[in-house]
Amino acid sequence: MTIRHLKNLKTPIGDFLKEASTKGVVLDAKNHKQIAMIPLDDDLIDYLLERSPRLIKECKKIRAEMKRGKYKTHEEVKKMFAKEVSNARAGE
Repeated sequence: MTIRHLKNLKTPIGDFLKEASTKGVVLDAKNHKQIAMIPLDDDLIDYLLERSPRLIKECKKIRAEMKRGKYKTHEEVKKMFAKEVSNARAGE
């Protein structure tokens, strides 16, 4: 993992993403907290999501709504997104 000292806080984050995706980067700016950008693989993402209190709460809410019959089928969702894409293209 490398440490990059930032002089300009407006440096686009994309400038660091490629480097961070392979070996990780710590961004350091004077008078600011350091920020670590670490490479993530699917297993680590799954691990983090499974332990996210916000995600767990949202999943419980969704399950309760589904038990009450408040849900859309896969086909309904596909139609909904197809309509949104169509409307977006019409507005271009």
